[in-house]
Amino acid sequence: MNIALAIMHLHPQAESTRDFIVQDNGPEPVLRPGAEEKGRVRYEIKPPEDGENPVEGVHYRYGIDYNLLTEGEDYDIVERGPYIAVWNLDKPKPTEAELQAAWEAYQEAEANKPPELTEVEQLQKENVRLKAQNNALSERADFIEDIIAEMATRVYQ
Repeated sequence: MNIALAIMHLHPQAESTRDFIVQDNGPEPVLRPGAEEKGRVRYEIKPPEDGENPVEGVHYRYGIDYNLLTEGEDYDIVERGPYIAVWNLDKPKPTEAELQAAWEAYQEAEANKPPELTEVEQLQKENVRLKAQNNALSERADFIEDIIAEMATRVYQ
């Protein structure tokens, strides 16, 4: 399912990247309970000034070093798939069932849509239309010419 197209089908006025963002992070590690302390590492950001106490988020931060952990024991790699990362519309965020229904409706609408002509086919169609207009104008000009000739013969008799 293409979530962005399903949302656009539900809310045609919405603009992706402004009203919503669909994201897919690919395979991500998910920690198992108790593994956080095992892989926790302190990263220094900037040294504190003389006499200043270090503050988390200013002078240092904590992160997880997955090289210290064992896959399958401490963490698993999980494919989350695409999801709605940002929702800025006034309407409530659609559920998975609503998105699936909208996706199916979108696919049906696309299947029933008349096929678009290629550029060559469009030009051929326009050429046929222009030739018909040209023939109609030519016939009208011939008719007007005949009327003028008939009027001239009557006037000069």
